[in-house]
Amino acid sequence: MLGTHNRLRDNNELLYVLKKGKRHYSGGVLLYWIDNNIPYVRCGFIVGKKFSPLAVKRNKQKRILRSAVKNILPKIAPGKDIVISYINHGKILSYAESKKVILHALKKNNLIIK
Repeated sequence: MLGTHNRLRDNNELLYVLKKGKRHYSGGVLLYWIDNNIPYVRCGFIVGKKFSPLAVKRNKQKRILRSAVKNILPKIAPGKDIVISYINHGKILSYAESKKVILHALKKNNLIIK
């Protein structure tokens, strides 16, 4: 579980990143990010009903994505708000696949500390 200061909890915060932020699509994951003026990274996760009408499957995928990001978090450049939206229809990504896809998207957009 991500720490409370590393989460985007308010719907308005998520919508702000979605509307004003930059985006990148990679392997079923749509990554949105925007600079913030705080010294740490905040993340939010979206798995829509197009993925599955069953909340159980959507919540499982969100848990997997959160777990992958938790382990990547120290490598992400501070001062970013990031929203990860999973849009691959019906296919649950494993932890290893999720971590690989998210890392690839972050590296591609220079969001990883070198």
